[in-house]
This record gives sequence, structure tokens and C-alpha cells, in this order.
Amino acid sequence: MISTVAVSGYRSLRDLVIPLGRLTVVTGANGAGKSSLYRALRLLAACGRDAVVVAVAREGGLDSTLWAGPERLGRAMLQGDVPVQGTVRRDPVALRLGVLGHEAT
Repeated sequence: MISTVAVSGYRSLRDLVIPLGRLTVVTGANGAGKSSLYRALRLLAACGRDAVVVAVAREGGLDSTLWAGPERLGRAMLQGDVPVQGTVRRDPVALRLGVLGHEAT
């Protein structure tokens, strides 16, 4: 059974780790990242089926899957004083998807 899902650098999900139970319900406001989480899980499943190239193409290419926000979140962004906005990239970007699990008993 999968016990944890981790997503980093995917669309609106900068760095997310979710512990899972037997049933995990994801809720949130519009724009909170629910659909991005769902799409990240679909992309991860495609990796397991050896279909990741097709899945990334369906996403609109690699650029469409990557974190589009700023490289660093300033204090004003973290406090909500200014909107989170993308910047010109200087550092390399990475997309990381993973799961952690244990045998079902």
C-alpha cells in the first residue's frame, strides 16, 4: 500500500509531501493545487506503465509540467502581501515525483 506521495516542481506544486491513509480526501479552494496533484499522480502512474513520454506530451511538453513560479519565495509572497509570480530562470529546474509504501497486511 502506498503510504506517502511526494511532488516537487510540478505545475503549481513546489514541494509537497502527503501522508496517505486507507482513504485520503483532498479538498481546497480554487487554485489550491488539487488538479495539479491529480495530474501529478497520473504522470507518476504513466512512469509505472513505461508511458511517461506520451504522458508528458499530453501535458503540453516538459515546460508545461514544470513549476512556473519564482525560484525563491520572498517574505512578502509567503505572507500573502504580493502575488506569487514567475521570474526569469537562472538555476536548473527539476521535476520530482515519488511514492513510499509498505506491504499490505
